[in-house]
Amino acid sequence: MITVIPTVFLAITSMNYWELGYPWSERIWVGLANYTNSFTNQQFLHSIQVTVLYTISAVSIELIFGFAIAWFLSRPSLVLRGFLLACLIIPMTVTPSIAGLIWRLYFNPIYGIVNYVLGRFIDIAPNWYSYTLALPSVILVDIWQWTPFVALVLLAGLSAIPKSPVEAALVDGADSWQMVKYVFLPLLRPIILIVLILRTMDALKMFDVVFSLTGGGPADATELLSMHVYRTGFYQSGMVGLASAMAVVLLIVIMLFSRAFIRLLGEQETEGVN
Repeated sequence: MITVIPTVFLAITSMNYWELGYPWSERIWVGLANYTNSFTNQQFLHSIQVTVLYTISAVSIELIFGFAIAWFLSRPSLVLRGFLLACLIIPMTVTPSIAGLIWRLYFNPIYGIVNYVLGRFIDIAPNWYSYTLALPSVILVDIWQWTPFVALVLLAGLSAIPKSPVEAALVDGADSWQMVKYVFLPLLRPIILIVLILRTMDALKMFDVVFSLTGGGPADATELLSMHVYRTGFYQSGMVGLASAMAVVLLIVIMLFSRAFIRLLGEQETEGVN
């Protein structure tokens, strides 16, 4: 009732011409016309490009930084490890929309703390809301908020790695890079794939941070697909049927990415059994 029924209703709505504010009885069946119109809409295609760029950039950087942080925190001799773990959790506890509002103040070109620090140390004060820097600013907020999640999951994976392969690699004279490449990364592959599934799904449907930080602007610099669906269905045109078709496309994209990672995860488990 919670997932299947709304999804079926979304699919039905996507095949109707239905404007916001009109009763359901006045809808007009148009079949796949909404999908055709979507893929001939340059703004829709641009939003897909922005979404893919945003997802790949944010998730890749979070994975790299998260592994580095997890590797650092996994050392048994680390001082104040519990305190550092507690600090790491703080960004995840902030509501994404509130995180967007907070960083909206931080990125203020005149009064923001980011430009204040940059101006004091390297004497630059970029406009984070310009067309070229708006998307990187949104990516930075996502990295700040969700890198701790990646780090904590990978830290749990590092803690669960058996000691025997690690000790065998040390006996063979492996250095730190060889340990990471040939021992830790192969053993962490299932955990990494799970992290990729969760973070990719979240990034593809990101809305609240973009809405509160940039509103999709300037122009269409941060017009993610979810933001474009909102503009089409509720904010500007009120074309609910067309927006529903775009939402179905977003759902299919998320399912394809998730399916690809789940398939890789299944192959990894099969190799482990063999």
